[in-house]
Amino acid sequence: MTTRSPSLLLVDPGSSRSELNEPIGIDAVAAAAAATTGATVHQSFAPLSRLPVPADYENADILGLSMPLGSLAASRAFVQGWRSLPAQLRPLLVLGGLLPTFATDAVLDEFPEAILVVGEGEDAIGGLVAAVANGPGAGVRGRLEQGSVPNLVFRAGDQVVRTPRRLVELADALPPTRAWTGQVATQGGIVRAEASRGCSWGRCTFCAIQHKYCDQARWRDFPVARVLEQLEHLSAAGVRHPYFTDEDFVGDDPVRTILLARGITEAKARGQIARELTLYVDMRVDSILAAGSARGPSGADVLVALRAAGLREVFVGIESGSREQVRRYKKPATAARNLRALSLLRELGIEVDVGFIFFDPEMSLDEAAANLDFLREAGLWSHDARLTKEVRVQAGTPLVDQYRDRGFLVGPLDVDDLTFPYRWVDPRVEAVHEAFRAWESIDRAGVYLLQAATRGEVLVARQRRARRDLLGRIRAVEHEALEALVRAAQAGRDPGAVELGWFTERRRALLDSWASVEERAA
Repeated sequence: MTTRSPSLLLVDPGSSRSELNEPIGIDAVAAAAAATTGATVHQSFAPLSRLPVPADYENADILGLSMPLGSLAASRAFVQGWRSLPAQLRPLLVLGGLLPTFATDAVLDEFPEAILVVGEGEDAIGGLVAAVANGPGAGVRGRLEQGSVPNLVFRAGDQVVRTPRRLVELADALPPTRAWTGQVATQGGIVRAEASRGCSWGRCTFCAIQHKYCDQARWRDFPVARVLEQLEHLSAAGVRHPYFTDEDFVGDDPVRTILLARGITEAKARGQIARELTLYVDMRVDSILAAGSARGPSGADVLVALRAAGLREVFVGIESGSREQVRRYKKPATAARNLRALSLLRELGIEVDVGFIFFDPEMSLDEAAANLDFLREAGLWSHDARLTKEVRVQAGTPLVDQYRDRGFLVGPLDVDDLTFPYRWVDPRVEAVHEAFRAWESIDRAGVYLLQAATRGEVLVARQRRARRDLLGRIRAVEHEALEALVRAAQAGRDPGAVELGWFTERRRALLDSWASVEERAA
């Protein structure tokens, strides 16, 4: 192992879902590492490459492992391989991603030899590379204890060291390496783009975004020129439907968003970006419905400009159709405003993806019925998004403290899923939830496969539309089944005794028709 030009091996085990997602996290970290002291970086992405074995670890100074949701078993196997090496041949073990960020203490307890990266990793990995370059071995931790490298948590003797949290300066951030873009696109996976980080609201009780970004409700943007260069690179690589990772695409600067949209439109006119390239972004209802003024454009103005630039679809976190539920979530919107936002998007010919949290432990049967009524009124009954989810009491969110104080939490953190189990206030709602989940699980795998097939680089528009229409019909059956359970509970009957076989047959028939739908759309 060298002390002059450190070598890194960065590993992403892939998503636990039925989707192929570009590993933009380790791509960003790899770019930062390569720019620091001339480090040599090797990347491994489980779905598309050979996974490294302990013999590969010996050639690295740093072994960095990303830990997304559902990756605990894979991480244990990697660390066990690392532990099998003689101590003098082990590279510095670094764990980053969602699990170390939101279950820091639990991950450190299980992997006490590791250095954890909490939150953004670019500056942290750069500092780690520099520390290793100044000499490997035990001296590395001593240098890190000085706190000059941000966002780290690790053990030093009997102490746990937590270095200061710090946000990345996005104006100085390097473009990700894009090691897997071509393969992800060719295989119909989801290619990622990035124009900003954080949220201009950042106060929803179920959202962990503040903890990820140093416990700050703040929106930060990349320079417009950087975003345009990114899209030009993706276009040249054959990507036509990138998904922006931004939690809040417009943020608090709609003027910048229009400048970006115009830049994309002009780049398409010059042939620098393919004309057929489309955009998928996440927007807040407040951004969509913003009124224009002398200080800035309206939400409609922003959408029109983005539509001209190729905006295909907007994700909107509606979350609930119940007034009481919206208040509990601290969403700065109402059912009426949500309806207006959906209507505006449809008027402009923009597709909609919807975030909806149907169940929460404080829910009443009336609120469940209100959610069903809202889905009908909003024209979402046959929408392809899964709108029947329960709230995730995720580590790092305000809900955890609220529910713990009120005695709702009934068990420890599930580290692999980053959620706490909770009890229900109304046993009738719990019975509806349990009966619906049991029924939903019957054909869950097939529905998830179809859902994954509607996303990513689906190059034939009518094929994407046909898949989404089919999935929407399946969602309608799911909503009808859930409605039957809610109505039964309201009538005083046991939801667990409701016969749902008819709904099962209808859903299975729709899934069985997928092949013929593909033939017609081809």
